[in-house]
Amino acid sequence: MNILSTDDSTIESALRFACTSCGKCCNGLRLLLSLSEAVDWLAHGGRVELLCDAAPDLPFPEGSGEAYRAARAVPATSQALPVTIALLPTAVFDGPCPNLQADMRCGAYERRPNACRIYPAEIRPDRRIMPAEKLCPPEAWGGDRPAFSDPLRGIADPVTAFAITGARTAGIEDVARKARLLKRLGIDQVALANEGYAVWKPDPALLLEALRAVMEDVAPNDIQPVDVEIISLRAETRQMIAEAEGADAMPDPTRGYDYLPLYA
Repeated sequence: MNILSTDDSTIESALRFACTSCGKCCNGLRLLLSLSEAVDWLAHGGRVELLCDAAPDLPFPEGSGEAYRAARAVPATSQALPVTIALLPTAVFDGPCPNLQADMRCGAYERRPNACRIYPAEIRPDRRIMPAEKLCPPEAWGGDRPAFSDPLRGIADPVTAFAITGARTAGIEDVARKARLLKRLGIDQVALANEGYAVWKPDPALLLEALRAVMEDVAPNDIQPVDVEIISLRAETRQMIAEAEGADAMPDPTRGYDYLPLYA
């Protein structure tokens, strides 16, 4: 089946796509949320975890993935090392999403998170949509399916395009609130970006209370300083952090978080 269409073989092909309601993208996920979406997910009985990592506070080329991350990260320090902290609220569930109905349709469609509205597109502008890497079946792509994305005009589907804009905007607007959330929850150990995540698991009631408090803050743009230790299982990574005058540590699960490595 041809999933691509183009009138010019010299440019990247356009994509055609339509959801088949197979439900494959609604099982066993870590679903990225904005802070307001995390409040809604918790308020309806869901489980939310906080993935945290740190990267050096450096200038990055405009349009790069590093620049995209930095614009949505909390300015911080690790001892004498300037860093930025990405705090990623994620809805977590094993097996089917709690909102997935027997007919494979969403039972919370009108309030579903933007991550659900965006899939199988990419929220980050530096990433291409790769059908082979998506959970959607082959019949979701190509044929007489509607135009989904175009290399010259971007996302053609208006719902998806609107959700991407909303998610990108929320990521920037949430920065100051995330800084206060880190402090309020006492999160002071984070993983190194591209090596892993510290996965904090606050009590749902405590997290919901903290989220509501920072969302109601009257000074949303007042970013409070955050200081963290950078954790790693690798001795060479901890040595590198120490040599950069950062605070390094081994992961400490007794602190209430798990360590999620991004390497074998």
